[in-house]
Amino acid sequence: MSEYRNLKGKKIKFLTTDLSNEQAEGQIFYSDTDNDFKTSVSSSAWSAGANVLVARYNSGIGGTQTAAFLAGGATPDDSVTDNTYEYNGSGWAVGGNLAGADRLTTGSGTLTAGLVAGGWTGSANSADSEEYNGTAWTEGNNLNTARRYSGHFGIQTAAVLCAGETGVVAATEEYNGTSWSNGNDVNTPKGHIGGSGTLTAGLKCGGAPTSAATEEYDGTNWTSVNNMNTARRADSLFGLQTASIVAGGYTTTQVANVEEYNGTTWSEIADISAASYYGSGTGSTTAGLYCQGLPSNTRTEEFHVTVNTITAAAWASGGNLNTGRKRGSGGGTSTAALYAGGFTSPPNSIKAEVEEYNGTSWSEVTNMPANRQFAGYGGTQTAQVTFGGSLPSNTNSTLEYDGTNWASGGNMGTARYRIGGAGTQTAALGFGGYTASPPGAGVANTEEYDGSSWSEQNDMSTGRNYQRSCSGIQTNAIAVGGSSPYTSDTEKYDGTSWTSAESFLYGTTSYVASNGPSADDLRLFSFNKVSKTATATYNGTSYSTAPLLSAGRINAGGTTGTTATSLCFGGDPGSGNSNATELFTGETTSLNLKTLTDS
Repeated sequence: MSEYRNLKGKKIKFLTTDLSNEQAEGQIFYSDTDNDFKTSVSSSAWSAGANVLVARYNSGIGGTQTAAFLAGGATPDDSVTDNTYEYNGSGWAVGGNLAGADRLTTGSGTLTAGLVAGGWTGSANSADSEEYNGTAWTEGNNLNTARRYSGHFGIQTAAVLCAGETGVVAATEEYNGTSWSNGNDVNTPKGHIGGSGTLTAGLKCGGAPTSAATEEYDGTNWTSVNNMNTARRADSLFGLQTASIVAGGYTTTQVANVEEYNGTTWSEIADISAASYYGSGTGSTTAGLYCQGLPSNTRTEEFHVTVNTITAAAWASGGNLNTGRKRGSGGGTSTAALYAGGFTSPPNSIKAEVEEYNGTSWSEVTNMPANRQFAGYGGTQTAQVTFGGSLPSNTNSTLEYDGTNWASGGNMGTARYRIGGAGTQTAALGFGGYTASPPGAGVANTEEYDGSSWSEQNDMSTGRNYQRSCSGIQTNAIAVGGSSPYTSDTEKYDGTSWTSAESFLYGTTSYVASNGPSADDLRLFSFNKVSKTATATYNGTSYSTAPLLSAGRINAGGTTGTTATSLCFGGDPGSGNSNATELFTGETTSLNLKTLTDS
């Protein structure tokens, strides 16, 4: 009898600690700690990704799990859209708009060499095709037959579009990177179908009327093969001809069912988290991506086959504040945070309470010398600075906290509240805000603090108020949104001057709370004028969506620590005062170890 080493290329090992890396798959070892034989086993599962910005369905998609585009589609009110979003494996960012707005379109290719074709303009079937270079779309030559709900697969220079609806068509067209040419018809004409594979090894399945039919394409002819287990239409199909996944769809109702094709037969695998149809999928059978669809949603799900157990990045509940409130001054890290002052309503009351967080619970400490709200802030739990704000009248005063007591610092040159802040106790930045004259105007004033005194610096390009702490450091800070009027504009400060940056991906907003070590590594949350659970990240070049807060609120407090362990606390949930605390933790992986038994 052959030894295990000869069969698998590995020998059974004796270890005092468990294995912990992906190369351990199939490696049997004896754990001296647990007195058991163990091995690591791969498994398949879906996990949540960051939501798409806007709910829509039947968008064109292409690329991989970590580099995908999503273009066009229909919004919940059935209007067409020309928006493109890009996924980097963590969140969605805004890409270049389509040249023409299309819904019910289809896509193929990669993030930097994408293709969409066909669709519905809102009044007629479309024959348009467009190419994407990762930045902008350009018009390509039209399809020979305008259609929607087609199967689409391949790459930008070798793609296939098959079947679909203009009525119902059987026609297949091939794209060579320049023009479309007619190929042989499919055997079973259907619309509302999925497509995957390459020009010479393609696959289509499902369709309306509801069908389980599957066909393979060899670059010339279509051949009927084994049916899916669950008949469906409006499904999403991605992968290769010999390794594809079909997700979601519609039978007599929407389904969460997922099946995998191995080139011969279909088998049931893990379902997506919620039933959906007209969703968009791309990637492979080991690293897939599925998003949006009907009923209207913004979900993103990732499919993994791995020896690791993957825990998606998410916000989780922490200890509650003793006094629920909003508009306070934060600071510190997720295990050593500070929240000072703020406002409650009802009853309407500016607060002086101060609380410290140890990573588990909040405790009351020395109050501020006076009630204060809407102040700028920066620093740590034991070296925090709070400046400006309302007492209730505007103030230019500065307070410093050493972890025990509060002391006065130097006054700002301009008294204001709803002021933006960044930096540390000895190198802080204050910008924008609201002064009493003229009413409602936001100021562009910028001041730097050296731990003793404030000095005027170059103004922002645009005066803005409704600011919160827009984290960063004194020499690399950012102002996001604000009013009046509400804006999506952002500006970055380099220690000398402000320059325009990328527009905020959620549009007009204000009261943005954020944290991070610099403006090039920032997590933003607790916005006004958009969904109260929405969050985002900024990498110095672009904004991306990020996991949602569990408890939506505006005017919350935040820490000044790292983006990997952000903390959000307090705020206004829509009415009243929140005492909720949430901690962000990034995606984690751990080896999926199994104990071997003789049963």
